[in-house]
Amino acid sequence: MNTKRNIRLWIEDNPVKTIILTGIFIRMLIAMLYQHITMYPDSTDYINLAEHILKLDFPGYGGERSPGYPLLLAATNMSYLFTVILQSASGIASLVLTYKTALIVGINKKASFFATIGLSCYLPMAFFEFSILSETLTLFTITAIFYLFFSIRPEKGEISYNRLLVVLCGFLILIKPFYIFLPVLLFLLLFFNRIPKREILFKHIYIAIIPATLFLGWSYVNKVNTGYFTSTTFYGFNLAQNCVNFAEKTTPEYAEIGRIYAKYRDGTDSEKETAMTIWLAEPELREKTGLSFPGLSAKLYDYSIATIKENPIDYLKQAFVSWCDFWKTSLYWEYGSVAVSHANDVILYVCYAERIVLQLIKILFVLFIPYNIIRTLKEKKLSPPFVISIVVLTASVLQALMTYGTNSRFSFPFELLIVLSVIANWEGFRKRKRSFL
Repeated sequence: MNTKRNIRLWIEDNPVKTIILTGIFIRMLIAMLYQHITMYPDSTDYINLAEHILKLDFPGYGGERSPGYPLLLAATNMSYLFTVILQSASGIASLVLTYKTALIVGINKKASFFATIGLSCYLPMAFFEFSILSETLTLFTITAIFYLFFSIRPEKGEISYNRLLVVLCGFLILIKPFYIFLPVLLFLLLFFNRIPKREILFKHIYIAIIPATLFLGWSYVNKVNTGYFTSTTFYGFNLAQNCVNFAEKTTPEYAEIGRIYAKYRDGTDSEKETAMTIWLAEPELREKTGLSFPGLSAKLYDYSIATIKENPIDYLKQAFVSWCDFWKTSLYWEYGSVAVSHANDVILYVCYAERIVLQLIKILFVLFIPYNIIRTLKEKKLSPPFVISIVVLTASVLQALMTYGTNSRFSFPFELLIVLSVIANWEGFRKRKRSFL
């Protein structure tokens, strides 16, 4: 009995250490059972850029990816094992930051601890750490950004917090240029939430300026190497994915592209393959147009704009499907690569149960969004759930307008914050109920 009591007291006195130990245990368990590092088509693009970075030689690079995640690969000298170790460490750090953020936003210590322990056992998050993908690094960076954002207080050294926030926002743009909206949105939230405005303008404007400069700078690097001023030469392909279900309903100028695109769409068998149809059609499109990958991407962007103008209702319908897919959960692993016999089925069932729970939490989060907006408008005070709601809602809408496919990967870096937001809303209801009674 004394042993159990001592353990309980130690856990209560050392919540951060307990979270770290739990995270280490889960990742060591997966390492023993999985014994595999998962590679995906995206991995090849990251590896390719990392090799260019190591050689400091960019001529010939196709501009497919931005340098944030490849810098991590280059820092490990292309050691995938070391990369996974660093990703696991950053995953655990994300959990610690989640716990600290929960306390900052007003969630009680007990709820913050148990929520974080539950998240530390969320296997789909850990499996991303065993993949050569940017999601884990993005998750850590976004979690750290929100921790700093909610921590900004004059009495806590606002200048140092602000500088680190600027650095992280800039690095986030290098990981995934899609998030260029985030530092701008955070600046606007700071600007409208604090007085005097002049002081905030000069103190926090760098949160928006530095990331924008990095975004434009990398776009210029791509201009030099590919001839196209863009953060990534995937942009045309991504937008074309939203045109898949009305690909042939285009203008005469792009009729040939629409015909080829529709041919491959009608030859696919599943919803997943339908979303990725443009990649099946890519070889024939390049042959017909005689364009390079960056050139074809630019052509597909023009095709997409023309086709969307011809079919605005169909585009909005497809964007709504993409928006709904954003709120789904992800599991990136290889079922057949689990080293321990029969462990794959156990892992699959555990992940399935965990994803159901997270899916329910995401549904609650969506239902809370209008409540958080209305309450903020009434009280004229920005609450943490409102800030999270606005940022995640903006991300969900933008990604839906931009592409169709693996949309749930866009929501993964916000999942820890989504859980915190729902708990904060729930605790707010309980406090108001007690006050009313």
